[in-house]
Amino acid sequence: MRATTIDSELLTTAEAARLLNIGTRTLWRWSHSGRAPRPLTLSGRCVRFRRAELLAWLEAGCPRCDGRGK
Repeated sequence: MRATTIDSELLTTAEAARLLNIGTRTLWRWSHSGRAPRPLTLSGRCVRFRRAELLAWLEAGCPRCDGRGK
């Protein structure tokens, strides 16, 4: 059961974009520019976004994640 919980907390790019109601390219652009949380790289090209981190970012009003202001 623990593995299921961990898996449900790590989202694919498509799942994360759907959660944020944006496109996948927008999510990538935002995360790489520091505007949104960066994904985890698990192995090679396997990347996942943390659901809790994305929800906290939304709750905070979507501040920049790189500390460069708005």
